[in-house]
Amino acid sequence: MIAKTEAIVLRIFPFSRTSHIVAWLAEDGARLTTSIKGAVRPKSAFLGQYDLFYTCELLYYEREHDGVHIARECTPLAPRESFRSNWRAAQCASWFAALAYHAAEGHESGRALYRLLAETLDFIAASPGPPPAAVFARFEAKILDVCGLTPNFAPCESCEPAADATTRFNLASGSFCCREHAAGDSGDPMIALSARTVELYETMRRAASLGLQSPVARHNGPAVHALLRFLGLFIRYHLADVPIDGRAVALRALGPGSEGLAARD
Repeated sequence: MIAKTEAIVLRIFPFSRTSHIVAWLAEDGARLTTSIKGAVRPKSAFLGQYDLFYTCELLYYEREHDGVHIARECTPLAPRESFRSNWRAAQCASWFAALAYHAAEGHESGRALYRLLAETLDFIAASPGPPPAAVFARFEAKILDVCGLTPNFAPCESCEPAADATTRFNLASGSFCCREHAAGDSGDPMIALSARTVELYETMRRAASLGLQSPVARHNGPAVHALLRFLGLFIRYHLADVPIDGRAVALRALGPGSEGLAARD
């Protein structure tokens, strides 16, 4: 049976001397894997039709027994050519694609994940310089939402509602702990988290769009860096299958002032 979808290229693997295996994020938010036979032959119809971070219209033969479908035809819709020359943007796109690859497996993301990745890739591909750090933070905050891993910023879950919450955050439970319970011998990792960081996280998570009119564009500096540090620790703890080293490389690509972010992550 022939199927058709719009999809974004997440990964490309060599398969024999002339063929590729391509992992896609389909428009319904599912991860799709296809073989592209003879992809690198000189007269292949697929030459120049797909590459990393392209959005394409894909026709393929569905195969159920091994999950690897066979590509029949591929037409680029949004090639995002600037990634071939803007290495900083490409490094960030690689990290975003890695997160999307993970989020598309075992999570009911629907079209939200596809729209998130497409709009973020479009934004950083159109930016002349390094991607803004706030855009990086927004993508990670929204990915956690997609995966059902949104941190719980309510007051200490072990206290009565009237108890005063403090700034100690339990990475294991994904929630705040007061000083009394944070001092217990639970062995869970704790970090300090300011009210400003929590506020900024919610701003990023709820920001509906990117661009100059978006709240995301108005944030920069130490507050965003603190949020990125928190997101890195949270992702490292709760998304263990994601290659976290790619995040450090992407953070360094943000430009001057980002080296410390990668070192602390």
